[in-house]
Parts: sequence; structure tokens; C-alpha cells
Amino acid sequence: MAWHQQGTRTYYYRSVRIGGRPVRRYVGAGPAAELAAAVDELRRLERAIEAREQQAEQAQLREAEAPLLALCEGVELLTRAALVAAGYRRHDRGEWRFRRAIAD
Repeated sequence: MAWHQQGTRTYYYRSVRIGGRPVRRYVGAGPAAELAAAVDELRRLERAIEAREQQAEQAQLREAEAPLLALCEGVELLTRAALVAAGYRRHDRGEWRFRRAIAD
């Protein structure tokens, strides 16, 4: 979305994608073009506000999730320790299997 000056006149164009390619569409000149430019700027600001709100919400969710993730890591560590102490081993970083004693 841009103003284009040719000589002493200014014209307002919108950039639109058609078939994946950006194309400039003529909107007008004068008061109608100023109104269209104001509407486009308002839409751009609304999208920016929505993006900031979404980022803030995601940050808040990550912050709330952090203690739960720390708890899960601690539980996983304790579980591993208990299984190893009970004589289990991990087979190829997969299943936990009981380690059998080798008969002599």
C-alpha cells in the first residue's frame, strides 16, 4: 500500500497478491484515496495489536507451564533412579527391561 506521485498528482495503490504474485491495484486520488489509506492503516494497526496480544498470551502460557515442566523432569529422574535401583535397564533408549543375572 503506497502513495505514488506522478508529476504534481499523488495516487494511492494497494498491493494485492494474485496467483502468488504481488500486483498493484489503483485505488484513487484525493479524499477517496486518503480515506482508503486511513482504512488500510487502521487494519494494519489492528493486525499488529492482535499479534502483540497473541505473543503476550503465549508468553504467559509458557511462564505458567514452566513449573509443570520442571516437575515432570524431576518425576522422570526419580522414576529412572527407582527403575535402575530395582535392576532394570533401558534397551536401546527404549523400553525398560529387567536385567537378568547371568548363570555361571
